[in-house]
Amino acid sequence: MQHICVVGLNWGDEGKGKIVDVLASDVDAVVRYQGGANAGHTVYIGDVRHVLHHIPTGILHGGIQAILGNGMVIEPAKLIEEVESLSEEALSRIWISDRAHVVLPHHGAVERILEEQASRPIGTTLRGIGPAYQDKFGRSGVRMGDLVQPGFVDDVLEARLLERCRVLGVSEQCATEGVQICTQLRDRLGSQVIDTCHLLNEMHATGKKLLFEGAQGCMLDIDFGTYPFVTSSSPSFLGVGTGSGFSPRKIDHVVGVTKAYCTRVGEGPFPSEITGEAADALREAGGEFGTTTGRPRRVGWLDIPMLCYCAALNDIDSFALTKADVLTGRDTVPVVTGYRLGEELLESLPFSVADMEAVEPVVEQWPGWNQVDERAMQPFIERLEAATGIPVSILSTGKRRDEVCIFSPFQVEGEVA
Repeated sequence: MQHICVVGLNWGDEGKGKIVDVLASDVDAVVRYQGGANAGHTVYIGDVRHVLHHIPTGILHGGIQAILGNGMVIEPAKLIEEVESLSEEALSRIWISDRAHVVLPHHGAVERILEEQASRPIGTTLRGIGPAYQDKFGRSGVRMGDLVQPGFVDDVLEARLLERCRVLGVSEQCATEGVQICTQLRDRLGSQVIDTCHLLNEMHATGKKLLFEGAQGCMLDIDFGTYPFVTSSSPSFLGVGTGSGFSPRKIDHVVGVTKAYCTRVGEGPFPSEITGEAADALREAGGEFGTTTGRPRRVGWLDIPMLCYCAALNDIDSFALTKADVLTGRDTVPVVTGYRLGEELLESLPFSVADMEAVEPVVEQWPGWNQVDERAMQPFIERLEAATGIPVSILSTGKRRDEVCIFSPFQVEGEVA
């Protein structure tokens, strides 16, 4: 197996960072193919917490290349902050696509206005991600490769940003701030900006192993998520090609990450959501507060129709099941196995937001567990595999890097990392 992709199968926050970190020990490079600093991956090495927003978690392994693909949007101040927490040796292993777009101050200003004026806000992180993608597809964006072109930042950028600020109706101070932060980004990381598409295909040709990671989750995909309450890119496996310049046909295995329950940040439909004291207890037990924003996450039960939808869309080969330790001690675990819409029983996701908000979940009680290991959880895992037709290849038993069981095809059956 040469290349692997890890995708989230809920609304993000599934624990992808840890799964990528575990699998990264056997690859040559980890590639992030979409999103920006609105995502955050958390990894515990021992009891030390590491949080990354742009840079793939593979950077925490010695010798592994970390590649920021063209499908990403780069927030200069946040990226500089991230690299300052790393060693110069680690920095030398980071490569940034010259085709990745830059998130600028006017993007954040526009997003704040849009959210404040919306009759029903999306609930974004207000980091300017959406407006940056709008500029990209409106053909008025600034790319990382532009910043390293001779004279661009010093002679061209300010006029371009002033024009955008006037068109968008935001303070021209945003243009001045944009030039300043782009100058810092160019000076600090300009040597790391390259044609990453060429690099990836060259690595493939020489037998190197690649691990691709998306930010957020499939249900936030701009095309296939709970639109319009979605992100502005394609976190699904379908985003790999356009987000990296590397053909998905070359990828051998797709791992779909899901919690043993569900969470969501921001607005939008959430069919399996629970509220009240039960939700508060689950949120506290799971530490369900946003890595990037600190916002409390909405919580609910594992949703099989949603999981099957995402598994089919991403052509999943196996599941990584995370946060199982949070539900330890329950005799049974609630699982949503269908929806009722009026008198109709649905076994798949409805199209419209209105219908998704109107459905009533059909809840079954599946076998619980008193400790988190392969044997104790076998009845639950068997039910999950039977309901979806997809095997579990990774079981996360805690928050630390070493708290995980890895099964075929990554390790011999039941091996503890």
